[in-house]
Amino acid sequence: MRATISFETDVDQVEGTMAVLACSEEHNLRAAADFLSNFTVLDGSTLDVITEVLRLLDMSTDQLKQYRNMLLNFERARFETMLPQPAELVSQADPVSNVREVFEAAQNINKFGNFIEKLNSESAESGENGEQDDQQPQEG
Repeated sequence: MRATISFETDVDQVEGTMAVLACSEEHNLRAAADFLSNFTVLDGSTLDVITEVLRLLDMSTDQLKQYRNMLLNFERARFETMLPQPAELVSQADPVSNVREVFEAAQNINKFGNFIEKLNSESAESGENGEQDDQQPQEG
């Protein structure tokens, strides 16, 4: 029988917590190794010993794969999630250059705005002139 356990831990403690869980599989692995190192034909059925060793190894292998997948998912989520970053502070060494950059950017925005206004006014004037031309009687 298997059970699923859910719990919360600080992000900084995930690695350590998973390491403790992975290390808990040592007892199954050590037991499997002990069966093999201490076995003699006089002890009993070779088939039974090999079957028990495989059972212990399978249990630990399955559990370690789950731990690996959990860590992979955690790492993936950690690197795919963009956490808010602190804003960069204005350099105290040269505040004048920062102000100059902001001023130049504002001037460029104003120039672009003036360009758009000029286009709009020219478009409006040409539209008015076109309407007046249509309303004048034609000679002929």
